[in-house]
Amino acid sequence: MNRIHILDCTLRDGGYVNNWEFDHEVANGVIDGLYESGVRVIEIGIMGIGGIVGKSTKFASFAEAEPLLKNRKKDCKYAIMLTQADASKFDIPTRSEKTVDMIRIAYFKPELKDAIIFAESLKQKGYEVFLQAMATFMYSDKEMGDMIEEINNIKPQAFYIVDSFSNLYPEDIRQMSERVLVKLDKDIDFGLHAHNNIQMAFANAITFMDAAAGREIYIDGSIYGMGRGAGNVPVELLMDYLNKKGQKYNLEILLKTYQDYIQPIFEQYFWGYTHPYYLTASKDMNSVYSWFFMNRGIRDIVKLNAALDMIQDNSKYTLMKVEAEEIAERIKGEMDE
Repeated sequence: MNRIHILDCTLRDGGYVNNWEFDHEVANGVIDGLYESGVRVIEIGIMGIGGIVGKSTKFASFAEAEPLLKNRKKDCKYAIMLTQADASKFDIPTRSEKTVDMIRIAYFKPELKDAIIFAESLKQKGYEVFLQAMATFMYSDKEMGDMIEEINNIKPQAFYIVDSFSNLYPEDIRQMSERVLVKLDKDIDFGLHAHNNIQMAFANAITFMDAAAGREIYIDGSIYGMGRGAGNVPVELLMDYLNKKGQKYNLEILLKTYQDYIQPIFEQYFWGYTHPYYLTASKDMNSVYSWFFMNRGIRDIVKLNAALDMIQDNSKYTLMKVEAEEIAERIKGEMDE
């Protein structure tokens, strides 16, 4: 039995590139291509406000996602993500043939208690629940142990470690996996979501597979690594690697799916390794800061580095707009002198 599952998140994480502007034709083309290439867990989008109905994989309601599930296959599972911060904004219906099978909850450390309560409510509605511990590296050994105990109590379908800031190396992934597995209930699946700011995403995925050998595991990937900044693990690399281990993914279909639907987006928008996103990873901080400062006109790499160095340690977790705006104005003032 295959115990390593690729979970494709192109239509969700990839949406950070193009503001989730995948119309139904493109989204369904991507879903069909992934299925035909052998992927059996597909994330179709994210819950959020502001998407244009019929032209977006950001959904304000589950009804908006239904057109992407009309061609659903019985041997495939479909997922959607929402952040714990936005959880109260949406009415989640009972699981049915019109809904996704899995709901992935992305939460930061201060949101753990609320995420656990929310996960339990989703389980009662019939969903397979994935708990995604954002910026997992920020948990101490005790905090990690306490979190796993709470997770074991509610038994979600899966628990994920998430390299949100893309600052982890293979040895970090191995050590973190071992910390989790020593306590994680054997009936709870284990997953990894990696980013590629320091070009370690694929190496980290391989290390994770080895560290979690014998468990039911999920590895997130996206077509051509589509995702904000440096992006994610390219799903085609995962397929090729797993084929060498005896699985049977069809890379030709996947590459055609890229060519037909993703390549035009890449040619309009760019994702991949860049110095700005490397810098945030090297400083153990949220990559949103590079995005924020560049949007404020700070594109000189030396000035950007200086701006990032001004962020206080206790603000690195998530964007502190007031602090960042003050720094941006200071740096721009220096640039104008």
